Amino acid sequence: MSLPSSNAGVVAPKKELLRGCLAAAAVAAVLLTVAVLPAEYGIDPTGAGRALGLTKLHSAAPPPGEPAAAAATVTPAPKGSTVSAPGEVRALTIASKQTVAYRADTQEITLAPGKGVEVKTHLAKGATLIFSWKTTKGEALNHDFHGEPVNAKGDEFESFILENDVSQSSGALIAPFTGVHGWYWKNTNDEPVTVVLQASGFYTDIFKK
Repeated sequence: MSLPSSNAGVVAPKKELLRGCLAAAAVAAVLLTVAVLPAEYGIDPTGAGRALGLTKLHSAAPPPGEPAAAAATVTPAPKGSTVSAPGEVRALTIASKQTVAYRADTQEITLAPGKGVEVKTHLAKGATLIFSWKTTKGEALNHDFHGEPVNAKGDEFESFILENDVSQSSGALIAPFTGVHGWYWKNTNDEPVTVVLQASGFYTDIFKK
C-alpha cells in the first residue's frame, strides 16, 4: 500500500471553503457596522456604537488636515512678570511704596589719623538709601556700609559693602530690616582725611555716631 507524500497539500472540500468565507464576511460586516462606522465616521445604524462609547472617538477626533492635540495636562504659567533684557537672567523684583519724605544730604567728615568714624541714618524696612562718597585728596580708607536692627544686641549687625584701601564708593540699599544703616570709615593714614558724603533716599535723619 502506498502512502501520500508528507509534503502533499491537503485539499479542503469546496463547501467548507465557501462556509468559511461566508462566516468571515459576516464577522467583518458586524465589526464594520458596530465598531468601524461609529468610531471613524460617526455612523451608528444599530446604536451599539453609542452604547459601547465608540461614537465619542469620532467626536474627539480633530478635523481632517489638523494635527491632533497632545494628551498632556497644560499647567498655567506662574503669575508675575517674566520680562528680562536679552542675555540676562531676571533678578528678584524688590519695590515698596515710601511713606517717609524724600531727602538729600551732603556731609564732610574728617577722620583723624588711625581713627574711625560712623555716620548713620534711620531707615524703616523697605526704605531706600542711595549714596556716593570720596576722599578730597584721593586718600585710601577702609569702608564698611552696614546696618543694625532696632534694639540690636552687642555686635548684631550686617555688612552690605565691605572694602579696604578705597578712596571712593557708591551704592544703594533697600533696607531688609528697620534700624540704623550707614557707613564706617577707618583712616589708616598718618594724616587727617576728609570724606565728602552725598546721601539721598527715604531716611528720617542722618547723624554722626
